[in-house]
Amino acid sequence: MPDRDLSTVGKVLLALSLVLLGADSALAYVGPGADVAFLSYALTLLAWAGAALSAIFMWPLYALLRKIRSRRSQAKSPAVASTIPASEASCAENNAHR
Repeated sequence: MPDRDLSTVGKVLLALSLVLLGADSALAYVGPGADVAFLSYALTLLAWAGAALSAIFMWPLYALLRKIRSRRSQAKSPAVASTIPASEASCAENNAHR
């Protein structure tokens, strides 16, 4: 890479900034179609972000509900086991020992 003088780089940047500052804004008609397309895209993006954030924030609540339900089912399991007929319970015990 050739050795450049700092003043040369400064002159190039000054010339570039003068060219860019002198440019007028583009006065072009876009039309109503672009606004509608942008609006639908923006609303879809917001809906997607809202769904993702709600899933992240609701995760601990779902985990807590799962834990509560598992404790309830464990507390109810002895009552359910007592409703099994004795003949089926003995078969289940014999199969468990095999």
